[in-house]
Amino acid sequence: MEGNILVIISDQELLQRSVEPAHDLFPVMRRASVMSPLVVLLALGPGLLAFHSYRIDELSAWFGLQCLGKAELIGDSTNALISQPPLIRWMFTGLLSVIGHWSSSLVLFSYFSTALMLYVAYRLTRKVCNPRYALVFCFLLSFHPVVLKQVQLIEAPAFPILFALLTIWGFITHLRSESGIVSYKLLCGGISLGLCLLSGGALALAVLVMLGLYILNPAELPKSRSGSEQKKAPVFKQAVRIWKSFFILAFTGFAVGGWWELMASSQIEGFWGKWFAGPGQPNISLYWKTEFYPSYFVRDLISSMGFLLGFAVFGLFHGLKRVINPQGNMQEIAWLRLVVMWVLSGALFWWGVQFLPEMNTSTRAMWKLFFIIPMLAIVAWEFQQIALRRVSYPTVLAVFTVGVLAVIFISASHTDTLSPQISTHFLRQLITLGLSLVMVLWYSHRFKKEQGHRLVEIAMVISLSALHVIYGVYSVPKPNPAGERLLQFEHQLRLTQNVDHCLLVSKSEPPLELTFLIFYLWGDIDYKQIQGAVIPQDLAIPAETGTAIAAEKPDEEKPDAGKQVIVRWGASPVSLRNLVNAGFVLKPVAAPDVYKQHELQADLITNAPQGF
Repeated sequence: MEGNILVIISDQELLQRSVEPAHDLFPVMRRASVMSPLVVLLALGPGLLAFHSYRIDELSAWFGLQCLGKAELIGDSTNALISQPPLIRWMFTGLLSVIGHWSSSLVLFSYFSTALMLYVAYRLTRKVCNPRYALVFCFLLSFHPVVLKQVQLIEAPAFPILFALLTIWGFITHLRSESGIVSYKLLCGGISLGLCLLSGGALALAVLVMLGLYILNPAELPKSRSGSEQKKAPVFKQAVRIWKSFFILAFTGFAVGGWWELMASSQIEGFWGKWFAGPGQPNISLYWKTEFYPSYFVRDLISSMGFLLGFAVFGLFHGLKRVINPQGNMQEIAWLRLVVMWVLSGALFWWGVQFLPEMNTSTRAMWKLFFIIPMLAIVAWEFQQIALRRVSYPTVLAVFTVGVLAVIFISASHTDTLSPQISTHFLRQLITLGLSLVMVLWYSHRFKKEQGHRLVEIAMVISLSALHVIYGVYSVPKPNPAGERLLQFEHQLRLTQNVDHCLLVSKSEPPLELTFLIFYLWGDIDYKQIQGAVIPQDLAIPAETGTAIAAEKPDEEKPDAGKQVIVRWGASPVSLRNLVNAGFVLKPVAAPDVYKQHELQADLITNAPQGF
């Protein structure tokens, strides 16, 4: 018995050892690496909701007329888009020439840009973190209202964001896996930065600012995987290598995309101000425009995060604690540092553009998306911490409460204030939330502590995720009645081919959508626009020679002559009396309909006499 050692354990230590260890909330997520095919579904599926509900609107028509070189039709002879990055216009015009002119094809480029952005976001986070985190991040991002709404913007805000993510991927992977100052990964990042400059303009500068803040303290960055780097190099030498790589990245990006800015600035007066602040656009009334022109930054932030606001608030708090006191997995801490710097840069630029009233809607959506992506990265990280049971039970209750309370607050507040409207419905929702929390606390204490907490946390995380999906799906703008009528009108006009001349008659200024639709369907035709009660008698209308003779021939022998169409919006039949008196025959090609409170119809002009 002399060799035995007596171990004395206190009661407190016995209690700690008797406590059941916290288990992972979702063990199935450990196999997230085999769930990668779901990413394709997440990238393509949710965006279809916005893609199929899109209809031509004023913003699309404004951008489309600019791309077609018809700026004079919207009162802009200087071409407002000439000072903006040209890559999206080039891609948009080229895609339309390939797939043809259909209503849905206007946002096809934006839809695929969003899908690629989501896939690249997944690959980036999987590379720097783990498959589990990447899958959650892609899920949250694909159903976010800002991501779904911007699919309906034909200027594709996700396209420059795609190259911003590729730039970050190239630079981060170069620092992690290469010991030299340059590599093919860094050059790929530089090329992406140049394409970001050509498509997003000042967005490329924001990416450089964010990466510059990230490498301010090179000592805390993860070391290279190469053998030579494992020998602890001096901090100064490591800093010099990182900053050299950063300047090579910036120089490569400027070499790829900066040539256009230099060329345009030498030809356009006041180019740099228009390049950053935007050229301005007409006062377009969109039914979801207020989401991109918020009256208050804080209100729009709360509205954008929705049910995920609790994850974002506590995730930022916990992430900052890990960054300030780095302990544990340095790769995870390095990613948190990048995300925190990204949030600060994105918030600064997004807040700053609120003071630029001339910036167009799509550019504002791009800056908002640039801020939302790192916020969702924080949300996904906090989601993972909760699932791994690294967050206390009261904190999980607070995350749920803040998320639900934020949506109740936004739904009850006015559209232009931060104060909720005190109403019976608002108070009823608050009471329901309070009673729900009381029932949750009662349920969790009724059973064994570990079992009760686990079930409650699983229910809360799943419910918040489901509410986020519902919040995103219902935020997609539904087709308005005017858009549906214009779509039917387009389908009828499409049956009339070989149109060379079009006459648009209206009592007042016609809608941009109608003007754009004519060129969108029939190309660069001879177009005349008349405002007034009667068509002028001296109007030169080209006569269709040989129409009577051609009518007597069989269909296979008829000449393929150009046709003339007259479109009337809000113009009475009296306005056509000069045409009828001159012997013209009007054949309806579209059923009369009401569009924007005015009658809309189209006729084919035939049997035109000589000398009208």
